[in-house]
Amino acid sequence: MAGKVMLGDIVFSPGPANKIQYANPRTIAVLDIPGAAPALQDMGEDATTISWSGKLISSDAYQKALQIEKLKNAGQLVQLTTSDFPELSKQVRIRTFSWDVVRVDRVDYSIELVVDVPPPVVNLVMPVQEIVVPQEAVAAPAAPTGTSYTIVQGDTLWALAVSYYGDGTRWREIADANGITNPRTLQIGQEIIIP
Repeated sequence: MAGKVMLGDIVFSPGPANKIQYANPRTIAVLDIPGAAPALQDMGEDATTISWSGKLISSDAYQKALQIEKLKNAGQLVQLTTSDFPELSKQVRIRTFSWDVVRVDRVDYSIELVVDVPPPVVNLVMPVQEIVVPQEAVAAPAAPTGTSYTIVQGDTLWALAVSYYGDGTRWREIADANGITNPRTLQIGQEIIIP
């Protein structure tokens, strides 16, 4: 395979033997339900990998292998550059680097790289614009209007709605007008407004 392949400042010379394998799999979960056909669920893309095998042949082949091993162990991001296939030039981490020292000037190897996918940019902070309302535009809450009534023993909002409106189902109007959230908590002597 012709072309120049670099991992950081390490040049693979000669380049990868025969091919560079690019894999961009999807993760599919199989939900095995007893008595039914398995259900498949797409879980999205898995890690993209780039791998190849080859030989390092140069007077410093062994030193290059040690340098690659050190990059792998550090787990650092490294720039992969391929002259013939620029779309494969990506930021990667070395997942595996298997190598055999044949001689000081020859190392047979296979390497697998994982492409780094930067996280999506999410802008969680929205600029807040302050709304200024002129003081004269702010109206004081209106006082409830209607008939004033003092609660006596045995009163219920239902009975008051029947008495004033002829319809017990309108008890909620009385409760809302007086800010009553629990109609069972009427107090004897409590002043309310019947709207």
